[in-house]
Amino acid sequence: MKKLSFILLAGLAVSFFSCDNHDDIDEIKPEEQVVLNNDIETVISTEEASEAVMEVADYEVDLFSFMQSEYTEPTSTKEGNGNYYGNYCREWQRYMSEKMPEVTVEFGEDGRFPMTITIEYDSIELTNEKIIDGIIKIEMTAAPWTDGAVREITMDLVIDSVEINGEKRVEFTGEKGVSKKWEITSEITFTYPDGTELFRSAERTREWIAGLDTKWDLSDDKVQITGNVTCVDSEENEYTKEIDEENPLIRIGTCRLIVSGTVIFSQNGEQFATFDYGDGECDNIATYTYIDENGEEVTKEVEIGKHKRNKKNNND
Repeated sequence: MKKLSFILLAGLAVSFFSCDNHDDIDEIKPEEQVVLNNDIETVISTEEASEAVMEVADYEVDLFSFMQSEYTEPTSTKEGNGNYYGNYCREWQRYMSEKMPEVTVEFGEDGRFPMTITIEYDSIELTNEKIIDGIIKIEMTAAPWTDGAVREITMDLVIDSVEINGEKRVEFTGEKGVSKKWEITSEITFTYPDGTELFRSAERTREWIAGLDTKWDLSDDKVQITGNVTCVDSEENEYTKEIDEENPLIRIGTCRLIVSGTVIFSQNGEQFATFDYGDGECDNIATYTYIDENGEEVTKEVEIGKHKRNKKNNND
């Protein structure tokens, strides 16, 4: 596999937590090179494809979690838990056809909590044209916006052709009735059709800043995301991705993509690219900027929301 080095301009480097702990690699100084085992577009497009499918999964988790107050035991054994709870999905207008996920809910022995919600998808098509297969399991200690409430989430999914496997922990840290904020940690592995794997260890803060008062209407939903991700892929690339605190990521309910925000990519503490999602318009175009081998700043457009990994040629 060919290696492509990216030479950084003096003064461009920004200090971040290093994700490379190998003893045989010397400390990289600002004037040295960032070396990736792939071209920068492949690294960024793979990561951003993972971001896109993760946002789909996260939205499913939030929707079913926030509906917890509506769940009651089925009154008819003929109806079955899956069909009974699946009827709630129709109100969200989230799914393209009459086919709905199969949902089961288990209540605590002495009350509603701890509550376990299991969602099974069988080639379910969303209105944003994504296809979901697999299972999401959500274990809740309390209602999502209760002080100290924790959701433990297990995912075994395929969204379009990307496999998602791993766990996530979500803790409510906002103030009920005032703010809705969650601290999130996760360890998720993404597997692409060509066999490429990307492991992401993330620490994120998600704040639902608009739309929760209208639970049946997705059009006014807005979520702000901050934090960082450490990535390791099967081609031995290790890097970090830090969301710019002054320009956080924004997700809205009527768009299948992140619509604005800036992300900074770095390796061994050296910045090698920035990624800009735009100014809030729901489109599939973003830009990334890096310094090429001639020391010149380059900005390119990239299509987001789909993976770009081609099947590898055995001769590469």
